[in-house]
Amino acid sequence: MFFYVFLLRFPSVPEYRQDPLTGRIVIVAEERAARPHQFDIEDSNVYDNSKTYRKNCPFCEGNESLTPNEITAFRCAGSLPDSSGWSVRVVPNKFPAVIQNVPDVLLWCNNYSWFGNYSPKSYHPENELFRKPVSGFGHHEVIIDTPRHILSISEMTDNEVTDMFRMYQNRLQLLRKKEHWKYVQIFKNVGAAAGASIPHSHSQLLAMPFVPQMILSIWLKASEYSFSKTKQKTKRNLPDCVWCNRLKSEILEQKRIVEETPHFVTLCPFVSRFPGEVEIYPKLHESNFDDNVQISEFAMLVRRTIIRLEKSVPKMKNPLAYNLVLNTEPFDSSVPSLKNIFHWHLSILPSLSRAAGFEWGTGLHINPISPEKTASQLANCN
Repeated sequence: MFFYVFLLRFPSVPEYRQDPLTGRIVIVAEERAARPHQFDIEDSNVYDNSKTYRKNCPFCEGNESLTPNEITAFRCAGSLPDSSGWSVRVVPNKFPAVIQNVPDVLLWCNNYSWFGNYSPKSYHPENELFRKPVSGFGHHEVIIDTPRHILSISEMTDNEVTDMFRMYQNRLQLLRKKEHWKYVQIFKNVGAAAGASIPHSHSQLLAMPFVPQMILSIWLKASEYSFSKTKQKTKRNLPDCVWCNRLKSEILEQKRIVEETPHFVTLCPFVSRFPGEVEIYPKLHESNFDDNVQISEFAMLVRRTIIRLEKSVPKMKNPLAYNLVLNTEPFDSSVPSLKNIFHWHLSILPSLSRAAGFEWGTGLHINPISPEKTASQLANCN
């Protein structure tokens, strides 16, 4: 296993690293890579990509009747909804985590304004130990990335990956127009070890009527940073965006850079929680993914990055399992000072290790591979 051999040559003292935006602390302890069974690279999901069509796969072209009626799709001219002839197809999640209906919209607007409200008082507990459960109002859909029965982005063509991200943009642009949605999370689980239940490449979108606490905390921290740097601009020429500032430093140091293109940077974050954790950023400041016009370049970079990750662990018996998470600015515009503060980016999280007792007990992660060594390894996986 290449990661294992690579690390044994470079022992180091464990480190605590803290992310100033999330407060998250990670322990980088490379000696632990020598432990047996450190990496969870044997996906228990049996996957056979020898066939491009599966009779019982609900996401394969020709099986449109096995899913709920489609919401939208990229289709060939003349093809009908819920029939063959599509390249990307969006359907409601058949087993949704949240549900959407008109009474719930009114319920949220009238009775649960405290949920996601920015007032400090909104986070104070009421006079009871157990708050009354809140209706699970939201929108959950599946984006079927390709009609072909394949598992990973690495098996898709550049055009297929581009179409997938264009559909992401289309869905975000449409949902942004609806006032009751405050945050939309698009993510992709690949392989059983990463939480996928169907071995056909697909993504998921979940829209919520509030901004999740972790996202809100990052958003507020980034705003505080921007405000403080704006006040200092007469003294020092620093960017207002915390992510722009990070990118500037990363590009200068070149310690954690995996690849650069004219408009994007792939890097291993300084506070990496997991082996092989990678992030992709636009070089110029952009708050919303749906505003980006360099989608083809971005799609090709994402595909190359997944291929690099797969090549970095060549002894896997099954395809690399990973999570892909799109981080874009919340829709909530109730606080004008937070507008355009966010810097969108994509996180790729390979399922190469498992959380154990220490992680669950403390909330701290132990990463047996430093991001510097991971970036060097991935940069050389051509």
